[in-house]
Formats: sequence, C-alpha cells, structure tokens
Amino acid sequence: MKSMGEHHQESESAAVRAAEELVRTALPEFGLPSGIELKLLKRRENSVFALNHESSDYVVRVHRQGYHSDEELGREIGFVRALAGRGVRVPQFIPASGDRSFVRVGHDHPSGEHQIDLQHYIPNLGNFGDENTAFDGTAALAREDFHELGELIAQAHLATVDSGFSVSESHPSWDADGLIGTDALWGFPLRVVELNDADRSADRRTLEAAISVIRDRLGNYGHRADRYGPIHADLTPENVLRTENGLVLIDFDDFAAGWHLFDLATALYFFTHHPRRDEYQAALFSGYQRHRRLDAEDFAVFPAILVARGLTYLGWAADRRGEPAAEFHVHDVLPHLVGLASALVESSEPEGVTL
Repeated sequence: MKSMGEHHQESESAAVRAAEELVRTALPEFGLPSGIELKLLKRRENSVFALNHESSDYVVRVHRQGYHSDEELGREIGFVRALAGRGVRVPQFIPASGDRSFVRVGHDHPSGEHQIDLQHYIPNLGNFGDENTAFDGTAALAREDFHELGELIAQAHLATVDSGFSVSESHPSWDADGLIGTDALWGFPLRVVELNDADRSADRRTLEAAISVIRDRLGNYGHRADRYGPIHADLTPENVLRTENGLVLIDFDDFAAGWHLFDLATALYFFTHHPRRDEYQAALFSGYQRHRRLDAEDFAVFPAILVARGLTYLGWAADRRGEPAAEFHVHDVLPHLVGLASALVESSEPEGVTL
C-alpha cells in the first residue's frame, strides 16, 4: 500500500505534467514556440516555469483553476502595472496577442481551462529566506534587509494611495471576515481537526478568544484610506527577490483590499519565532517609516493583525492536509501561534482577569 507521501508525490507529478501541457498550448499566443524547454520554479497555488528564447528569459504562471475570475486576474495585473508605472520594483508582464493581459487555455484538456500569464524573468541574486528557515531561526538575514523591505512596502502603499487605484466591491477582501470569519478567504482556522481533540481544548479556547479580540480591535481601527486599500497580501520571504537593483516584490496572486499593516505582518510573521525577531521588526518598521509614518493606533493594532495573519495560514492548512506546508503549519507553527494569541488576549484582559 502506498503511503500518503507517495500518493501526494504522484499527484504532484501528474499536476506538473498537466501544467506543462497547458503552457505549451499557451506559448504561441505570446509569440513563443510551444516546444521550448520549461523549468519548474514553483508549484503551490500556481505552477510557475522559467524559459528562455532568443537570449530573453521569461516566467510563465499557470493559475490555480477557479481561484480568480478573469476580471479579478485582470485587476491584479493592472495593479502590478500601476505600481511599476510609479517606480515600484515589481514584475513586468508581457501581453498576449490582442493586447490581452493573460490567456485561457485547456478547453479540451483533461484538467480543464486555466489562466496563464507571461512575465520577464527576474534574476534572484540570493534568497531572502523561506518560511521554514525563518521559523526555525536559521535564516541569516541582516537588519538592513528588513529596513530595505520596509521601504519597498511603504513605496508600494504610497504608490497605491497616490494613484487612486481601487479594488471593485466584487473582489474578495482581506477585511475581518476575509481574515478570520467562518467563510474566510483561506478558510476558517478552527476547522483544523487537531483543535477538536480534548487535550487541545485550551488551545482552541485561546484562538477563539483571540478571534474576538481581533474583531474588536480591527473594528475600532477602521478602514480609512491611509490604512486600508489594495495590498500585496502575501509578502512571505519567497515572494521577495534580491536583484542588482534591490529587492523586488513578486507574486501578487492574493492582491485585494486590506489593511496596509497586513503586508508588514506577513513579511514578519514567520520571523516571530526567530531569535532576532525584535531586531527584524524594528528594522522593518524603521524602513517603512522613512516613507510613511505610523501612529500610536497603528502600533497598538499590529499584534492583532499579526495573529490574524497566523490564523489565515491555519485556515489554509485545514484544506491541504498531507501537503508538507500544511503539516508544517499544524504541527510546528500552531503551538507558537497559540502563544502569540494568548499574549494578545492577555493584553486585552482587565487587570486580575485571565483566560
């Protein structure tokens, strides 16, 4: 009998083969030959391949089926182009025939229709880190790295506000319901089966209490335009590239309206278990404030947004059990998240009252 890991590996191999077939169907619509060599860079929500043609390097994305409507994906690419137009370091998209931002292929493919876009390849000169090394403390980043990242995030937020770019009301939002609601964008975190075990009842109560605190604090914080608007929403270490011109933000797949602080929380979350966490956070905020000032309310609400970020990952993991990233969140990160949630709840309790 095959193990869960073997079944997962076979399923992944089949998915990659299908994605390659879809890419080869799409490439001629971008003026590229279908028989070109493809190199898998990443497979998670999307399948991402690198390719080279006539001394030019490209990246092609096969989007997860059904994750975004055509309108939503077009809005995402439009957002990235708006940032690029204001000098923010982001990917450069290449239009398909007919000046389309992306193409749909696979009408007759067994895996069905998928959206595919093409970008110029961005050489990565060094890893900014990844979720695992950030969390286990082995990511050896300098304080200056986080200062530069904070600056870049602030520049993206400033460009968004200055451009007046907005997200349609039909687009999913990273508001309180989108973060921690029962129909949250990435799933309700308390659906993780381990939280129903009798010996984890205290953890569940802590997370439930934290969700209540988060709702209260976000409700008081509000949705002012200088606090809430279009954001990247997935600024994990893997989505930050080092280049000869500085850091570049990639993968805007989860772009939507949300709190600006959510981008800072995402950049920091996996480093909250790192021994240099305080130093990194101070540098991130310092870099950000070179371009956008934060006030006392921003600092006061940040711990709630940080825990909300952690809860979104737990909701994401609930639907992906068996995948290494999902098991990492449930078995390794969850105890740490409970600790962050407990501290948040305790900071909201009147003196002398404990959970």
